[in-house]
Amino acid sequence: MRSFASLVKLARFKVEELQRQMAMLDDARAHLEGRSADLERSVPEEQVAANATKEGYLAYGSYAQAVIIRKENLRTSMVEFDAQTAALRVLLEDAFRELKKFELMEERRLKTIAEANAKAEQAELDEIAGVRAAR
Repeated sequence: MRSFASLVKLARFKVEELQRQMAMLDDARAHLEGRSADLERSVPEEQVAANATKEGYLAYGSYAQAVIIRKENLRTSMVEFDAQTAALRVLLEDAFRELKKFELMEERRLKTIAEANAKAEQAELDEIAGVRAAR
């Protein structure tokens, strides 16, 4: 009977690699969320600073437009990360199913070997008992 141990190792490696990729995507999205929050916090501060001087007041419009564009870019990036995460999640689920399948096949193989060994051992013990009973 053929061993599935190498297939189990390969499937486990694939699952771990996909999990690493998922963690990287999650970290990148969290970083974007942090940048978005920083941007939100900076707006009131800039409004106060802009109202302090006439030049600041005039320049605030450009700043506000830049903030709007940056927010939209961050939202777009987060949507892209969400799409990548969803696609990766599907791949990860498939990889988990494949790993489980190979683990079950290897388990069945080992169980069959153990049962065959137990049967052979029992047959040997029966033969020894038969020889002793014949004496």
